[in-house]
Amino acid sequence: MDWSVILDYGVKILGAAIASLIITFGSILFAKLKAKIQDTRVNTFITNAVKAAEQLYPNYGKKTGKEKYEYVLNEVLTKFPKMTNNEHLKTLIEAAVYGVSEQVRQIAKEQGIELEKSNNSLKVDL
Repeated sequence: MDWSVILDYGVKILGAAIASLIITFGSILFAKLKAKIQDTRVNTFITNAVKAAEQLYPNYGKKTGKEKYEYVLNEVLTKFPKMTNNEHLKTLIEAAVYGVSEQVRQIAKEQGIELEKSNNSLKVDL
């Protein structure tokens, strides 16, 4: 038996194995990257929906936090209908509300405006 034939088959098998590994890991990496991009899109959309709810319902006495939450949830489920884990969505919405509240507090602090917390809403004390 000729060693060059055996070596040739060995190189072909090794090349196929390496190509298979590259395709497998590439697919996994692509799937994770796609999920990360989707998560970023969802988080950005939720944050914008929270800001929209605050703009649409600025009078604290007329719309409660629950009604604003339902507005945001409806908007998210309309845009991303495949999202069915309501507990996860609730957590994302609460995180967005906290982030928006922190932004408002930071801007108010920079402007010298004092805010007080009232009924789970921010109320400007002028």
